[in-house]
Amino acid sequence: MSRILASGVIAPGTKLAEQHLADRFGISRDRMRRILHRLGHEGRLALVPNRGARVIDPGHADARIVYEARRVLEGGIAFSITERITPDEIEALASLHAQERDAIERGDDAAAMRLGGALHLGLAELTHNSLIVDTLRSMVHRTSTLLSYFGPRDGPACSCREHSSIIEAVTTRNPMRAREAMCSHLSLVETRLRMRPRCETVDLDTLVRDEIARTVRPVTAAPERADEDQPTPVGAT
Repeated sequence: MSRILASGVIAPGTKLAEQHLADRFGISRDRMRRILHRLGHEGRLALVPNRGARVIDPGHADARIVYEARRVLEGGIAFSITERITPDEIEALASLHAQERDAIERGDDAAAMRLGGALHLGLAELTHNSLIVDTLRSMVHRTSTLLSYFGPRDGPACSCREHSSIIEAVTTRNPMRAREAMCSHLSLVETRLRMRPRCETVDLDTLVRDEIARTVRPVTAAPERADEDQPTPVGAT
């Protein structure tokens, strides 16, 4: 559901009916309700009182609000961590950035966008402040939706180059330079947004069917377990 919502090709405002989706995914309605509520609290969809879950209807007014908030928050993050960041932490950020660059070279824009978001969250985590991290995570989810609808085709590549400048600025241990690099990047991302959605909408049922077909893999038969409450093995679906 996260990947479907992030695709940017569902018509804004589309109703996400619990029973309908539960039937498509082959799960209970109660479980589907919990999934939708979790995604709503993460900012990936809208939970409308008395109307249920709906696809977010993003707009440029929302973009201005979110990017202004991100500049305030992330500018402060970059400023606060720069003087005390360790070599190991810089190496971890550089590793994330290298993965982002590799995804762009492969043409996997979705992976590049996820890794770019992870880089921003990685910087926030260096504050060791859970409230800052949770607040930024919600903002990243909202801007991911905006980029899915209005982002230019070459957006991930541009952001990747700007991420290089942010890491370089942080490495200099100059707080003012780091804050300026972060705020400049976020402003540039905002200015690159298109005036109209970049994709034609796709039927929700088609997206669900395609996503299930893409992710489901043949499962080799395994001995039945006596205790169904045992943990699921790592890697199992």
